[in-house]
Amino acid sequence: MPLLLGGLTAKANLRDTGLFPEMGDLLRWGAFSLGGGITETDTIDQFTGTTDIFGDVGVAGDGNITMNGDATIHGDLYYMTGGTLTLKGNANITGARHHDASSDTQLTNGVNEATLTSNHAFALPVTPAYATLTNIQLSGNQNFTISGAPFQTVVLKLQNLTITSGTLTLAGTITTNFVINVTNQFSLTNHAQIILYGGVTWDNVLFNVRGTGSPVTLDGQSILRGVLMANNRTVSNGGGSLVYGEVVANKVTLSGSAQIQHPAITSP
Repeated sequence: MPLLLGGLTAKANLRDTGLFPEMGDLLRWGAFSLGGGITETDTIDQFTGTTDIFGDVGVAGDGNITMNGDATIHGDLYYMTGGTLTLKGNANITGARHHDASSDTQLTNGVNEATLTSNHAFALPVTPAYATLTNIQLSGNQNFTISGAPFQTVVLKLQNLTITSGTLTLAGTITTNFVINVTNQFSLTNHAQIILYGGVTWDNVLFNVRGTGSPVTLDGQSILRGVLMANNRTVSNGGGSLVYGEVVANKVTLSGSAQIQHPAITSP
């Protein structure tokens, strides 16, 4: 549990609260691919700009990663020794490249951590206040708010979470966690936003997309804040969209000026 120091509440993330101890060091990544196959592409023209991942990248599975155009990883890259790194155009990695037995071990641990975390998240009981909420589908600038109390973990089980030109707000405090399980479609398009309010931070929010269904898509300058986990799917991030947090998926693709920005991890 978070600590109380001098009357102030100390912030802790999804792992350090004791909610998901199996996360290990999973929160360290900007992007993590369980199945291998991270692709950053850019056609190097004035309309598409660049794709960027600010944070470390882990490529497990087949270990293959392809970067085209002006795509950049602003951090270290870890990829399995059986995999291949393909750089084309002005693609760049600013940090170190880890491609050895030690990195294989870290990546295998990451796969196990992601699997256990997703299973645990899906097994959590739904918060009674939201027991009848099975879909969040917003469009036309609609707004919807999910609220949680201090030290509460708010759990949802949704079939679909789709937002087009709308805003989903997760409101709570620095000690509120949100776990949102989705079993069918997950998409943010046309300036959709997921906003955190009242002290909630990205490392206290988990979007757990289950199963092998359609790709998880972010497009049209949409913004997601939190940990986006889709262990058996592709996360496709394009059209100038932004993930402020972390992406964990079977495969990850970025195109058209999309970005993943991994902020500092807050621990007690």
